[in-house]
Amino acid sequence: MAKFCSKCGNELKEGARFCSVCGNPVKQVQSAQSAATAGTNEERQGVSSQQQGFTAQDMQYQQMAGSAAPVKKNKNLWLLAIPAAILVILLVIFGIKAVLSPAYLKPVKYMEKAFNKQDIDLMKKAVPDEYAEWMTDDIVDYMFDLDSDYKITIKVTDKEKIAKKDLEETLIDDYYVLDSIAEDAKAGYILEAEATLKQDGEKDTQDITLVVVKVDGKWVIVSGL
Repeated sequence: MAKFCSKCGNELKEGARFCSVCGNPVKQVQSAQSAATAGTNEERQGVSSQQQGFTAQDMQYQQMAGSAAPVKKNKNLWLLAIPAAILVILLVIFGIKAVLSPAYLKPVKYMEKAFNKQDIDLMKKAVPDEYAEWMTDDIVDYMFDLDSDYKITIKVTDKEKIAKKDLEETLIDDYYVLDSIAEDAKAGYILEAEATLKQDGEKDTQDITLVVVKVDGKWVIVSGL
């Protein structure tokens, strides 16, 4: 597209900076293409600046998240550790209790409480059903023929497990246990114990032997009452 001098009207050569006739400076008009290109570059620079700003901010968030992640993880570990610690404590408590009070001592505790509370029902829990049936009022009165101000304690000092192959014969021949009970017994112990009676400020201790067996899943005293 031809250009003309704004002062004298002379046709200007392409790219001329001054008019060849009058010497008037030629006003440089930026082409539409150049303007578009410049605009595009500016937009690109703006977008680039925004991207750079976003990237820096995003990196900052990532760094903050990265530093916070271990804290959150540790917190979760603590939350998991609390019930685990409680479980360990419960296992220790019940484990120690099981060692200190094995199941075969249960009928001994029943018998001790039965004497102290003069409770026939507790006494019946300590013996097989066949024995409980003959605990009449007369026998109960004889067993509890003590003043109210007393306390009986039974402390097991030694035990001997009866071999399973000898269990039935030992119960019948040595301790005169009923045949029906001896035949059903699955395990047995001979317990050496000290029975102590405290009454009126005095104390009397006697050595006793108790035989306990497991019948129908229940430990009971079959000899020594």
